Formats: sequence, C-alpha cells, structure tokens
Amino acid sequence: MKNKIILILLSVCFLASCSDFLDRNSLVGLSEGDYWKSQEDAIQGINPLYHANREFVNSIVIYGMMDDFTDISYQSWSTGLTTGVNPTNAAIYSTSWGIFYKGIYRANTALKYIPDISSMDATIKNRCLGEAKFFRGYFYFKLWDYFGGVPIYDYPMNIDEGYKARSTDEEVYNFIVQDMTDAISLLPESYGQSDKGRVTKWAALAMRGKAHLWAKQYDKAAADFNEIMEQSDRTLLGDYHTLFRVAGNNNSEVIFDVQYVAESGHGIATDRNYGAGRGATSNSQRTRPTPELVNAYEMIDGTPFDFNNYTNANGQTFNPNRVTDWNDEASVRKLYANRDPRLHAGIIVPWSEFVGAGGISYVYKFPVVSTDLTAFVPVWTNGSYAWRKFVETGSVYTLQDNMPLNFPLIRLADVMLMYAEARNEALAAPDQSVYDAVNDVRDRAGMPDLPSGLNKEQMREKIRHERMVELCGEGQRYSDIRRWRIGQDVVDGVWMTEFTGVNIRQRGFPDHYYLWPIPQAEMDLNPNLTQNPGWN
Repeated sequence: MKNKIILILLSVCFLASCSDFLDRNSLVGLSEGDYWKSQEDAIQGINPLYHANREFVNSIVIYGMMDDFTDISYQSWSTGLTTGVNPTNAAIYSTSWGIFYKGIYRANTALKYIPDISSMDATIKNRCLGEAKFFRGYFYFKLWDYFGGVPIYDYPMNIDEGYKARSTDEEVYNFIVQDMTDAISLLPESYGQSDKGRVTKWAALAMRGKAHLWAKQYDKAAADFNEIMEQSDRTLLGDYHTLFRVAGNNNSEVIFDVQYVAESGHGIATDRNYGAGRGATSNSQRTRPTPELVNAYEMIDGTPFDFNNYTNANGQTFNPNRVTDWNDEASVRKLYANRDPRLHAGIIVPWSEFVGAGGISYVYKFPVVSTDLTAFVPVWTNGSYAWRKFVETGSVYTLQDNMPLNFPLIRLADVMLMYAEARNEALAAPDQSVYDAVNDVRDRAGMPDLPSGLNKEQMREKIRHERMVELCGEGQRYSDIRRWRIGQDVVDGVWMTEFTGVNIRQRGFPDHYYLWPIPQAEMDLNPNLTQNPGWN
C-alpha cells in the first residue's frame, strides 16, 4: 500500500509540473507503468511536456528571451552573461539544463508506455507519440544550441543510469533530425479550437529545418523551410504589431508558441520585464532595446539611417553623444520620422505615444519629467528606449506577471528568413527565391524590395539585418550571433549606453561564450562529463 501511495504521489507530481522533478532523485518512479492505462492517461501524460517548455520560457523572459546578451537589447541589472564573468555554477545554466532533461525524461516515459495502451484511438495515439518525439527533439536542440554535445538518453533513466558521457555534436544533431522526422509523420497539420497550441507537423518540419541550418546542411534546411512556405496553411499576418498582442494569439503566422492565460501562475511576465511605465500593472523595464538596434532600422525608402543627415536646434550636425542635442523636440522627432514601420511597432522612442492604463495615450517626452502625469515616464529616465513589443496596451489585463499573451517561438517570417539564409548559403549567388522570401517579409512591414544584383556576401548581410529587426525581442538573436560566430564582434567590449551616449556598463563576450558551460553541479555528480573549452 505504501508503494502504491508513493506511485500515486509521483504521478500527481508529474502531471502538475512539480518542481521536485528537477532533482536527480526524481528520475525514478514513473518508470513503474501503473499510471499509463487509458487514452486520457496518455493525453494527461503528454501535457507536462508543454509545461516544461513554458517553464523554460518563463525563466528567460527576464532576459528579453536571451536578446539581452546580444547587441540589440540589454539588461537593466548587471548579470554575468552580460558582462562576460558568469561562473560555471550560475543558475541560468543549471536551471536550463535541468528543465530540458526533465522534459526529455517525460518524453521518454511517454514513448515507453503509450505504445502499449490498447484502448487508444489510433489517431490520438499517433498524435501523442508525435508530441513526445517533437519535444524530446526540441529539448535536445536547445541543449545542443547552448551546450554543444550532451549525453543522449532515449529511455526513462533511473538514477543509476544517468551518468553517460557526452555525445558528439553530430550524434546529437542526427538524434534531433530523427525525432523530428518521426514527429512529422505522426503529427496532424492543424487542430480544432480545443487543442489550439499543440505542436503540428509544421512545427516539427521547422525544427528539423533549424537543426539542418545550425549544422550547415543548407540544401536540407532550405527544402524543409520551403515545404512549410509552399504547403502549410500559415500566412503572414497583415499587421506586424498585432503579432505581439493578446489580440494576435493563435494568428495565421504562428507555427510554434507557448500558450498563456490570465490566471495566477499561468500567464507570462512580459508586462513587468518588457513594460516600462504607465501600464495597467507595475513595470520594471528589465529588458531594454539598444541604440544599436534603433539605429539599424532603415529609412522608409530602404536607405540606411545616418545621424549625419540631421541637425540639432542650432543647425549643427546632430551628435547622438551630446546630451543637449536631445533636448529639442523638433530635432528629435525628425530622427524617427519616415523609418521602417517596424521601429514604431516594436519600440517606444522619444516623442512617440503609448496607450496605457485606462486607454489613455501618453507621449514619451524627453528630457523626462517624472512628475508629469500626462507623459510616458519609463523606469529608466536618462535616455532609455522601451519595448512596445509584448507590452499590452490599455487596462484589460491587470494581473501582475500573468499576461495571457502567447509567446511565439517559431513564426512564418522566421521560417522565410531561414529559408533565404539556407538557400543563399547553398548557392554561389542568390536566386529569385531568396529575394522573394526576404521581400515578402519586408513587404508586410511596408518596406521596399531589396536592390537587385546582390552577391552572396551582400545578401548574407541583408538577411542578417532583416532577422535582427524583424525578430528583435523574440530571443532569436542570441542563437544567431553565436552560430554565425559574430558574438565577439558585436558584443565584446561594447558599452551599453543610453541613447544620449552616456555609458551604463561594458559588455563582455569572451571566445568561450559561444557555448555555455556544463553546469558545475552536473560535473560534480557525473565523472564522465567533460567541460566545454575555456570554462575550466
């Protein structure tokens, strides 16, 4: 009887996403097959895979989904990944490692027991197995992206079995590809309303394409992305800003996201971390767009933005590092006029408006007067841009840290730009399909087509620029600058500054930051693990 109670408690813990599952000792228990008896057991056993993914997203939203460790966004508080001095026992490494392996364990358990449930509808069984395959491959992809080669477990390991050595990069890549290939054959293309948010064939195809792209298998990556573009029901949403509001939940562009509801413990803290002021809930403005990002947005005609084309109140060339140049409203307004519309859709700049609590429009006046109740007043008042992306307007949602805003992890614009990248890298020079993919994304934003006649290197830079401005704040940049090996160039030694040029903190990106360290606690427990270079 005592053992039966323990098994029941372990099952409840499993289904409730119990935090104790992060403990190594919790690797035992669910391998006892008493739980997996019915179709409902299988469905309920799959749901915690989504919970693990949500747990990870919740843990990194405070870092702008990792964009704060790049050139386009920064942390308002000093952190080791920002300054280049993070130790191997830093919580972000061990927390992420633990969440991913927790998800893998759950997927392995489902894959072991669901095939033997005889009472299941065949379609539901295939779906559940496809979801388990998808998430196992997805969590291994995240481990591979951050840590490189890691131990591969394809069974629900007990505590005495969790001591494998690291597999190679290639072995992890092949494992991910196989899981996603299996998931593609098992998952449906779409769901009814009651199952919105579950992973689809298209999500698995996108993840297989990403694995190919990360491994520089460009022809294979392009083929997967092209299949989504040509055969799926996904289309670009007409309004860019709506993608990042509650009104845009479950839109036509999203391929894979994390679903949230306005309930305590089941929403996302974008309002606190991305929000800057005058909202329906209190904000910390923990993550902030950088001047480098804002200055990267082109003019509406597709030409680069250049401060040399502007003057201050005295008719001198506008100097962004001269604080007094920012004191003239007319001069500053001109800096942000006639720019790529995604700038104002995603970022609050001086003299723009923000619709805050009560549906009231507030103007971001600069210099900031904190006592001005009619103005948008950010948390950081000395010259800070603020996110408009993922910050809900008005007062409809007021539950602190629990916005019902689904967070996109893969959307069609991302797939189109990855297709363009893969195809361009596979060819000696870009073909029309590369232009078409990038231009379609730009066209949705209201921007002109790329100039014709670009060579491979020029197109590469255009695609990278497009990913930076299209996907900012969504967490894609951190992986991009590491897989492109440009992290040191764009981050290391660069000062985080206010838009007035005032220094805040110097960034650091040592060469070994392209991979995270194996968490020190794991190294202590498993003598078969080896550390990544530079972290010893």
